[in-house]
Order: sequence, then C-alpha cells, then structure tokens
Amino acid sequence: MNSIIIFLAVISISLSALTACAPTKSVVIPEPAETSLIAGDTQSQDKADRIASPEAYSRFLDGFMSELSGNFKEALERYKDALLYDEDSLFLLSRVASIQSKMGKYNDAIETMNKLIPLAPNSETALFLLAEMYYNTGDFSKAIEIYNRILEKHPDNVRAYITKGISLAKIKEYEKGIESVRKGIKLDNEKPINFVYLGDIYFDKGDFKNARKNYKKSLSVNPEFEIAHLRIGQTYLKEGDFDAAEKIFKNILSKINPFSHDAISHLIQMYAKKGRTSDAIDVLEKALEYNPRDLDIIFKLALLYRDDKKYLKAIEKLQKIVASKPQDVKYREYLGFLLEETKDYDKAQKEYEAIIEIEPDNVQAYLHLGFINLRKENKDGAINALNKAIELEPDRPNAYFLLGMMYYQDKDYNKAKEVFIKAIQVIPNDPELHFNLGVIYDKVQDFDNMVVEMKKTIEIDSYHGNALNYLGYSYADKGINIDEAISLIERALKIKPDNGAYIDSLGWAYYKKGMIDEAIEQLKKAIELLPNDPTVFEHLGDIYLKKNMKEDAKKEYIKALEMDLSNEKLIEKFKDSGFGDPNEDENLKKKYEEYNKNKLIMPEVPQEIIPSEEIPFYPE
Repeated sequence: MNSIIIFLAVISISLSALTACAPTKSVVIPEPAETSLIAGDTQSQDKADRIASPEAYSRFLDGFMSELSGNFKEALERYKDALLYDEDSLFLLSRVASIQSKMGKYNDAIETMNKLIPLAPNSETALFLLAEMYYNTGDFSKAIEIYNRILEKHPDNVRAYITKGISLAKIKEYEKGIESVRKGIKLDNEKPINFVYLGDIYFDKGDFKNARKNYKKSLSVNPEFEIAHLRIGQTYLKEGDFDAAEKIFKNILSKINPFSHDAISHLIQMYAKKGRTSDAIDVLEKALEYNPRDLDIIFKLALLYRDDKKYLKAIEKLQKIVASKPQDVKYREYLGFLLEETKDYDKAQKEYEAIIEIEPDNVQAYLHLGFINLRKENKDGAINALNKAIELEPDRPNAYFLLGMMYYQDKDYNKAKEVFIKAIQVIPNDPELHFNLGVIYDKVQDFDNMVVEMKKTIEIDSYHGNALNYLGYSYADKGINIDEAISLIERALKIKPDNGAYIDSLGWAYYKKGMIDEAIEQLKKAIELLPNDPTVFEHLGDIYLKKNMKEDAKKEYIKALEMDLSNEKLIEKFKDSGFGDPNEDENLKKKYEEYNKNKLIMPEVPQEIIPSEEIPFYPE
C-alpha cells in the first residue's frame, strides 16, 4: 500500500488522557517522530510496500476525506470497506483502530490492534497504540505489560518510561510510577512536560510539596510553561492556601496567557466558595475584553449575574449567546429559566416554543410551558403541554404534579384525584404521589383512603415528615388513635424539630388527649415559628375556650380572623362562643368594611399556588 503511505502518515492516538491525576486539562505527551509507517521487520515492510488494489485505494480516499471533515463514523465505514479488498493492510488497520479510539470504541480498537500486531510484531508505534487503548479502557495493567514489551526492545525510549509511570500511578503503584518517570527524565531532562508528569504522580499521592517541587523544575526549563504554573496553583488550593493560589492564577492571566480558561475557572471557583461573586465577575469581564466572542466566558458571567440576583444582566448575556448559537438548546433553556424568574412569561414561552421546534420531544420544555401557562391562567394551554410531557415520558412525575396542582387550585378534586391515581399506576413507588393523593382524599372527605395513602407514603419513605405529621394530625383532629397520633408527630419532629406546623399538630394532639397545659406550651412555640398562620392562633383560642379562659380565647380568635377574614367556620365559632358578630367587633370592624368593599369591586382571584405543606411543587 505504498501509494497510500506516501499520501498520508499514520497518526497515532494522542496521550491526552494519560495524566496521572488530571488536576487540570490533560497534557499531550509528545509523539515520536517515526510514525509514518507501522513496520519493524522485513516481512511487515514487504507487506506495506505492495500496491493496494484500486478498490481499496478508492475507499481509503473517501474515508480520509470524511476523517478530515470530522465525520469519523463515515470514515470508519469507508476504511472498513477498504479492508474488504486489502484485509492485511497495516495502514488501514491502524486507521480503523485510531478512528475507533477517537469515537470512544476502545474495545473495538483493541480488537483491531490485536489483528495488526501479528502483522508488525516489532512495530513500536503499533505497540504504543495498543497500550494507549488499554489505558483508555481502564485496563492499566495490560497497558503496563505493553510498555514493558516496548522497553525490552527499546530500553532508551523516554515516552515508554513516562507513560508506564503514569499507568502505574493509576493503579496506585506510586513509587514504581515515580521511578519509571524518573528514568525517562534521566534520558531526557529538556522537556518541561516530563517534570509535570512526575509532579502529577506526587499530586495524586497527596504529596503536594514534592509535586510543587517538580512543577518548579519544569519552570526552570521553561519559565512560561502555563501547565506547570496551573499545577502549582492547584497544590496551594489542595493545601488551603487560597491567597497563594490566587496569586499564581492572577500571574498566569497578567503575564503568561490572558486567555487561560483554566486560570479563570480556578479563580472564579475560589471566589464563588468565598462568596466573592463581584470579584469573580470582574475576572470574567476582564477576560471578555481580550476575547469578546468567547461564549464560555459569557455563559459563566450569565450564571454569576444570576447568582448575584442581577437577572437583567444575566438575561442580556444569555441573549447574546442564543443569538450566536440559536440551535443550541442548552442556552435557550437557561434563558427561559431566567425569564421565568423575572416573571417575563411571554418571552420565556417563546424560548421554550423555540426549543420544541429544534427538539420536538424535549420534555423539559413542555413542562415549563405547562408551568408558564398555569401562571398565565391559560388552563387549556397548560393541560395540552403537560399531557404532551406525560405522553413523551409517562414515568416522570413532574407533569402529573403540575397538572394535579392546577386541578387542586380550581378545587376540582375529582380530576386532581384522577391525575394522581394515573401517575401512581405508572410510578407506584413515588412517595410524593401517594402523599398528594392522600391530601386530595382528605379534601373530598374520604378519610379511610387518605389514611391508606399516608401509610403508603410512610412505608415507601419512613422519613417523610409531612406524611407523618398529616396522618398524626388527622387522627388527633378526629379524636382517634391519639397515642399513635402523638407518636407519628413526634417522629416528624425528629426529622424537622423546628417545624412550626408539626409543633402545632403536637399541641393539638395533646389538647385532644386532655393534656391542656402541655398543649398550650406547644402552641405558643408554634406561634413563635408561625406568627402569620391563623390556624395556630385558632387552635390556641380553642384550648383557652376549653379552659374557660374566654377573654384569652377571644383575643386569639381575633388574631386569626385578622389574617383570614373569610374563615366562615371560625366566624360561626366566634358567634357560638358568645363573642358576638366579628363584623361588629371594634378590632375587626374596619378590616371587614374594607374586605367587603373589595369583594364588591373585585372578582375573586384564584389561589396562585397550592400551600407547600399540602401539594409541594416537585422540581426536576
């Protein structure tokens, strides 16, 4: 295949993955110059020199052009076609193995190389290719065996010592790895990268002092070797010396490479951990001055502005990226999220609709469209979007929750119940689905089925505090299973000891058991945690009334009514307790006058969201 060999040299696979611990980007080990031919003995040379058939040559050329254009799948098919006409071609076998490796098909590449090795048993290049493929599959021991074979025939091969040492480090044979890399350095101490590899083994071993020592040796060969500077910065990070690390990374950006993504990434991560968001933004904005079209920097800036609650700036950055890469769904999704956060639902909707045009089966986009339509009170649009999400991924709970939430808001409990029952048929072991179905049963006064669903929730998740509390409170409220009710609520409080709703439930259970003083104590605690919850004040009023502390009871009822003027049950209780009409009470009269006036001029606004204690939103 002499003509093909003249046309193109064999390109062996880079060792970019072969860093011992890869604390930053991988580094390519320099390839040997003699890679133009896989050959090592007369026999393999004779095989290489023979003229390929026209059919093989034609298919090779097609494959080569596909490879140049980055279409590895097509290149692989064409090279395999060529092998049908020239099955013992060393060159074609090496190309097939190389492409398979680039595509991540390492086991296929190893199989191909094992066909090639017998044809060129003394080929150093072929052995290196095979060792690298074993390395990429994680079979480091096999890779070491191959490097030993190379070193038996070529004891002065620097690259074999280096790569063998890196492989030894991968199986935690650190001392042997260090010894092997040192042998390579002894043969060639002019390459700064070799000291970096030795430093990486120390780094992986946790010996940051010796790691840094070798990175500095690398800099003695080449003072501007960026990788060594980066590694030194990382040793300081590992040791917790953030000031020293910051100095290193800033020095890289100011004196060595203002475009260094690694230095920028380390700095912004450091600043983020320390809550120095503005410093992180400054680093990225400065980097953007050098390369205003760097989409990665623009995207990171958008995320930082979002974290800093500067949503409009974040949106502005993302809009630039979307304009530059309109087909990239990831960026449109982030833009949609931010537009939702700023409640710009119309623009957010356009982004999700654009995503669906690009990816018609994008479930996440349909979920967000459903949520947005709920916010815009477009129920038909919400139902259509959420049903489409369910159709695409029926075993995903999010759409069921949103759909159930919508029906719950409309007080259409039967439809809400249908949604959750359907969801449970598909996803039987999701505790939240059972919990929410239990809540719906409670709303339609189906106590027995509510109990079944709450128990099922607890069976699936014994630490489900809401279910434990809900069931305990429900028992107490009915005056049944009081001891079990107290036990359930106490279990919930072990999970969330400062949950005001749980403490209120415990107080109510104590009240139902006749433990009045204990009940008052718990309800006062609950009020401290939930000062704006009318139910807790009502409960305390009930207990005071039970103790015949009527003035105290009235005060608590008034506080509860101030927060919920439309509570018809409490209004009737207020009257039945002899406190008169709350509309005429001097503490409530003005509030009721304003409330009744607003009712006349404003239609009732539907509840915007369901209380999280009852139907929690179930995010991705």
